[in-house]
Amino acid sequence: MQTVYSFSCHIHSFMVTAQGYPHNVKAVFYPFNGCIKFFLFSIFPYFFAEYDCILFVYMVYLYALRRFFIMKLTFDHYYEYEELTAAVKAMAEEYPGLVHLESAGVTPEGRDIWALSITDYATGDHSEKPAYYMDGNHHAGEVTGSMACIYFAYRLVTGYGQDDKITALLKTTTYYIIPRISPDGSQAYLTSPEMLRSANRPYPYPTLCAGVQPQDLDGDGEILMMRVPDPNGEWKIYDKDPRIMVKRKPDDIGGTYYRMFPEGMVKDYEAGQFLQPAPAKWGLDLNRNYPFGWFPEHRQPGASAYPLSEVETRSVANFVLAHPNIGSATTMHTTGGVLAYPPGTRKAASAPKRDIQMYKEVGEMATVEMGYPIANVFDEFLSDQENYSSGAFDDWMYEHQGIPCYTVELWNLQQRSGAEDRWPEVNKMTEDQKAMDYLKMVKWSDENLGGKGFVDWAPYDHPQLGKVEIGGLKFKFVFQNCPNEYLEQEVEKTFRFCLRHSAVLPHLALKSVSCQKAGDAYCVTATVQNTGYLPTFITASAQNLKIDKPVKAEITLPESAKLVIGKQSMELGSLEGFGGVDTGYYYGTIATHKSDPTQITVQWMVEGAAPGSTATVSFSHPKAGSVAAEVQF
Repeated sequence: MQTVYSFSCHIHSFMVTAQGYPHNVKAVFYPFNGCIKFFLFSIFPYFFAEYDCILFVYMVYLYALRRFFIMKLTFDHYYEYEELTAAVKAMAEEYPGLVHLESAGVTPEGRDIWALSITDYATGDHSEKPAYYMDGNHHAGEVTGSMACIYFAYRLVTGYGQDDKITALLKTTTYYIIPRISPDGSQAYLTSPEMLRSANRPYPYPTLCAGVQPQDLDGDGEILMMRVPDPNGEWKIYDKDPRIMVKRKPDDIGGTYYRMFPEGMVKDYEAGQFLQPAPAKWGLDLNRNYPFGWFPEHRQPGASAYPLSEVETRSVANFVLAHPNIGSATTMHTTGGVLAYPPGTRKAASAPKRDIQMYKEVGEMATVEMGYPIANVFDEFLSDQENYSSGAFDDWMYEHQGIPCYTVELWNLQQRSGAEDRWPEVNKMTEDQKAMDYLKMVKWSDENLGGKGFVDWAPYDHPQLGKVEIGGLKFKFVFQNCPNEYLEQEVEKTFRFCLRHSAVLPHLALKSVSCQKAGDAYCVTATVQNTGYLPTFITASAQNLKIDKPVKAEITLPESAKLVIGKQSMELGSLEGFGGVDTGYYYGTIATHKSDPTQITVQWMVEGAAPGSTATVSFSHPKAGSVAAEVQF
């Protein structure tokens, strides 16, 4: 992609616009002294214009500018694939000391599944630090999630050196971000009126099935609702607002009634037939394709042929398994305005008590920052506990990998409009109550979007069904995703929670280290502690799975020295986090009870060390990082 720069000089700053980037990527260059800067960066190149070296000068000139300008992304619209790709590449280019970009996989249509590894590489490689994982767009149409991921990455890199908390976290923590797991599906969603679950490839049927197939009939770029007049229809127009449809009462007779379908054409239509909706042509659900709790299609719609059969889920699973330092995770979805946490295939009471307590305590931060409640998937989020959803990413992370993972359902039009029918209180309202909730959402559109979130019912001459009407609430970017006007607000509050969430990881720190003479030998003593909220084993689930790893201690001696007590390398077991210490208010006081320790002390006896020589003491854990210190004999 060719990038053309345009310049304008201000008294206190230059504005540099990278016109070759997508329209959301801008750059701001802050010069270091008015007149001198103007000469160096604006006049200097023209001085060389008279000489043959002009091309070389301009190349150096533009390279220097790119090293100093500050990227600016905007969050007032949803990024298509090319724009998202340009954004992640720009972050990697402009912040090479913070961002590594790789492709976790390539989709059937040839698009990269981008993965960012963000940390301060001056303080260690991404693999050497405790890591926080985030992803978006398991479900292709839930594009608010991918924007939350991009915003999170953007705020991390632009906040480094500007925000004390971000800077401190990046020095000690790694962030793995896969913003768009299903780029093929999301591209179809963003560039057409189509709606889909995960991927735009036929599933479970190879061809279109009979029934009403959704289609934008009137060419307005939306697939809305279609009300079809039918004397025996199940719906009627609400007498107090003609935009709203309500169910017929049992004794309703002699009125004008309708049947309701998505706007579209009828596949294999026969005149006079009883209309039925067609099965979805793109019914694959990537969030039902993970190994834990997987069921085949007859039990779990969207599950595909076998676990991890799809390149998107396989790429994500391989990425997670290749990064054993991941200690906590969020997967971004819409809609509902709730944080759902595992287990999702059994009651929360059957899971380890400490894990559920952890989910609740961390989730409370989301309620503070985002205004969204927390809910256990099985107990509170599912509407059918007998035929529960399974094969989900969050369950696989927790039940197979021992990693706590939240499913963050972003955006909640019901909540904003004052409607009552919202997660986790589902299926507890009458159809009339739900109709009144729908009216509240329409009125919210009237008041906050100038009415553009609702399309008034309009007659349409259907080539198969005759006179019908098309209209209703815009689903894709009013109900399922934020309207553009609300996007930055939504992703900003998500950033606040996720930044706090990432701070709960375990971290090893040296509390003390000493070397004392003991006769002809030296006694080296070191105390390591876990300064994080989470324990080094992360969850009791990981312990039950027997996949938790011990803290390791190691001492490296000078050539002349030898150990007489202690081993050069030792496994020390786990360290509790401060969140696991049993302490709290109790009968008018604060009581602290016996708990597993957050620290451990190790000693070595060393002989033969020459005075002035040094040894290195180090501690490490895959999910808690590493620390080291030198001692002098």
